[in-house]
Amino acid sequence: MNMKSDIFFQKERAMNFKTIEKAVIWVVGFLAVSAFIGQVTSANMEWYDTLPKSPLNPPKWAFPIAWTSLYILLAIAASRFWMQRNDPYGKNHLTLFVIYMLFNWAWSFIFFTGHLVTPGFIWIVISDIILTTLIIILWRHDRRIETALIIPTLLWSFFAAYLNGYIAFNL
Repeated sequence: MNMKSDIFFQKERAMNFKTIEKAVIWVVGFLAVSAFIGQVTSANMEWYDTLPKSPLNPPKWAFPIAWTSLYILLAIAASRFWMQRNDPYGKNHLTLFVIYMLFNWAWSFIFFTGHLVTPGFIWIVISDIILTTLIIILWRHDRRIETALIIPTLLWSFFAAYLNGYIAFNL
């Protein structure tokens, strides 16, 4: 190996470490927000227990596992959006992602804290439309990794909309 290629590999390793380091920071931040939301809304679980549930409703322990996994994927996607914010379309991707995340995080307060079941259902449907739009745009702009990172959240969110809708239509 010559000196030039050795320097190239050192720079590449340094870039990869910085990319991973940034992603870890995003993951920690997303998990902190998730923990905060869970803490604030956990006081309302007795109310939630009284609501009519779908026969497909998962056990309580499944929700934190699912959302922790999804928030890790979303945080990795967020770190990629942030790093690409100056690329063509990058700012638009980041903006739409931030709008989605604000909708995502707000839903817990609307549903659990506000006990607003029907508005919560409408909110989650709008949230799903935003995320679907983002996925379509990302796919058209050849952002396959980011698309793959957020599709699981969309699938879970469709299921969450069904669960919320079941409650709303059976009260």
